[in-house]
Amino acid sequence: MKRGLKWFIWITLAAILGGIVLNFYLNYFTIAYALIGVLILVFSGWGAVVKSKNDVNSHMDQMRRNSSQIDDIERFTR
Repeated sequence: MKRGLKWFIWITLAAILGGIVLNFYLNYFTIAYALIGVLILVFSGWGAVVKSKNDVNSHMDQMRRNSSQIDDIERFTR
């Protein structure tokens, strides 16, 4: 992750958490719960993206292993 993007994510996370605390303090419970919902959706989406990237990398590794085994067998039987 690029350095600027990491700082942006940390600042945004701090702003959202500060907004949640401030909205609970000011008795704006609906907005505070909406911000909590946004955080949950963001973390769920982030987890889904990471899982799909992991699945793709796992599949590519498995294909690479299978193709290298066939190449090894063909190379030694010739």
